[in-house]
Amino acid sequence: MTDLGGEPACWAHLEDELDTRRETDRVTHVGVTQLVSEGNGALWSLPNYGDLDANVVQLDADQAIGEHINHDVDVFIVVWDGTGEVAIDDRPLPVRPGVALLVPKGTSRTIRADADGMTHLTVHRRRGHLAIGRH
Repeated sequence: MTDLGGEPACWAHLEDELDTRRETDRVTHVGVTQLVSEGNGALWSLPNYGDLDANVVQLDADQAIGEHINHDVDVFIVVWDGTGEVAIDDRPLPVRPGVALLVPKGTSRTIRADADGMTHLTVHRRRGHLAIGRH
């Protein structure tokens, strides 16, 4: 097999091109709590099969995902390791393992890990293809 390079989460875009299974065979099963990595970013991403996007994201100690606005979809976040804060429209919400929250589309959000780092899952409806345009 040819080495495609990159991190596993980066390979998700290849699934549509490489997968020849029938739609009914597309079941994703992964032990996400066993994913471990050094550094920030996506540890795993749901393959591009259907209507959902999902990512397991890790933030090292005191790291953050800067403020941004998602104009297209609501985002559901579940924290399962570490602690931190999710600010929605500048309203800080402390998070810890087991906390889930919904970030409505059109709101700003910032995600910050405390000194112990944080791992969380994000799930949202798949966006359409990227295009140049105005909101």
